[in-house]
Amino acid sequence: MRGIDVTEAERILCGVLADLFAVPEVGPQDGFVRLGGDSIIAVQVVGAARRAGLRITVRDVLTLPDVAALAAAALPSARSVRPGADDGVGPVLPTPVMRWLDERGGPADRYYQYLVVRTPAGLTGQSAAEVLQAVLDRHDMLRVVRDGSGWRTRPAGSVSAGQCLRRVATEGREATAEEVAREVHAARDRLSVEGGVIVQAVWFDAGAGLPGALALVVNHVVVDGISWRVLTGDLGRAWEAVAAGRAPAGALDPVGTSFRRWSELLAAEAAGGRTAAEAPYWSGVVRPGAGIAGRRPLDAARDHEDRAAHLALSLPAATAGPLLTSVADRLGADANEVLLTGLSLALARWRPCGPEVLVELEGHGREDIGAEADLSRTVGWFTTLFPTRFALDGLGAADAEEGGPTAAEALRRVREQLRAVPRKGIGYGLLRHLDPAAGEGLAAAEPAGLGFNYLGRLGGPGGGGDWQLLPAHGARLDAPGPGMPMAHAVEVSAFVLESADGPVLHADWAWADGVHDEAEVRTLAEGWFRMLGALVALADRTGPAVPSTVPTAVPPASGLALDAIGQDELDDLAASLGLL
Repeated sequence: MRGIDVTEAERILCGVLADLFAVPEVGPQDGFVRLGGDSIIAVQVVGAARRAGLRITVRDVLTLPDVAALAAAALPSARSVRPGADDGVGPVLPTPVMRWLDERGGPADRYYQYLVVRTPAGLTGQSAAEVLQAVLDRHDMLRVVRDGSGWRTRPAGSVSAGQCLRRVATEGREATAEEVAREVHAARDRLSVEGGVIVQAVWFDAGAGLPGALALVVNHVVVDGISWRVLTGDLGRAWEAVAAGRAPAGALDPVGTSFRRWSELLAAEAAGGRTAAEAPYWSGVVRPGAGIAGRRPLDAARDHEDRAAHLALSLPAATAGPLLTSVADRLGADANEVLLTGLSLALARWRPCGPEVLVELEGHGREDIGAEADLSRTVGWFTTLFPTRFALDGLGAADAEEGGPTAAEALRRVREQLRAVPRKGIGYGLLRHLDPAAGEGLAAAEPAGLGFNYLGRLGGPGGGGDWQLLPAHGARLDAPGPGMPMAHAVEVSAFVLESADGPVLHADWAWADGVHDEAEVRTLAEGWFRMLGALVALADRTGPAVPSTVPTAVPPASGLALDAIGQDELDDLAASLGLL
């Protein structure tokens, strides 16, 4: 173990997972995927472990079968402390996703996200301002401004919480949905990237001794799904310090690598040979012939996000619970692979699709690019956007709905397809937006007709705890303002909220009315949920799969080229061992 006591490492990691999953206890034999983990939570595990002195990777968290194996793989790590030279203040280079937003057009000021959390009964106007100020001072991208010279972050203390915070008295009652929506929209309209107004907060004060609510409205250019988890955690820790009479700034953990530094690392990576070598792969993915037939092409002049039609569906806990925990584990897949397998099965039966379909996926973007970086506590917009080409031929067979061989074949294809994506897609954006030569060819390709984004789990079990998401008001983690052109003719954003019965999968479908109609999109949306149910049935008939740890179980010194082993070979191995 090279300097780490396995038992102590197990104790630390069990505590980390129990805290992140908000469960009373996690044991050494518990597995991350079986607990319902996904890649977003895996990033948080890595950060929390690093702060406790353990170095593990996201790959370790996602592939090793249980906490005991994860502890055995851990290495000693110095606690994350940002060097003085990397205070995050100064010019920020536009990252691929920031350049994507510029190309998309529309009013960037109103491209926002919001989240509503419960506030403790003892909160006052002064303590609310202290808590918010500590968070503003800790995270440099909350102090960013865009002026004539580009993006730059300003020093701590340059943005006053008093200028960001508005109090709304609700007089002894909870805020209504209408009140929250009205204030969120008003806060959105106050945002201005050129004015440096990046954050607006609205505190719904129910009165002394009663819990309230805080709506945080943030320009999307500085926040993403992992950032929200960092921010809500810091709000809670800052409040604990304020309530105890301590300075809140000291209660917040340091940030490892600033977003400013990350933007520089991305620019250097875009100019390197490793990224250039991916160009043929991505050119092959975007080759012609995988579009989705619509009544007309998407039109940026009239197909705007605020004009899009919407359909919201929820997969109940009875199906979603096992789907994202035991089913994913038994099928040897992660949550994203399971969800996309169900989607590919639904697409195979959807009239507008042909034998192949191009789907644009979103990733959390905090990938390992070979440079030393700790992004687990960095607030910013790290999202990667990349196309993936799914082969649908043969997947429309009727047995798929019962979890038959067709469903198993779809899982095999999707699992292999996603695991073949180089570096989880980060290279596509580097080539498309930071490499002029490669970017020109990729920009000329037909865009994906469908966008898919899985945001993972939001909030703790039951919701509603102090500084936790309030399910009644929820969150919008992709909320463009009026005039923003749609990026895809059909888009789906999925996330999980805990309920009294367990995790519920929520899906928000949006489409350009006139390109597709509600009947078409509903057919696809309902078909997706049916196919997810079919994957539960598949898992019920399937024995334990070869764990996804197989590629990491053989020491590198063995000389085996495990990355070259395809899913077919792994499945054959599983069958020979009696595991399938």
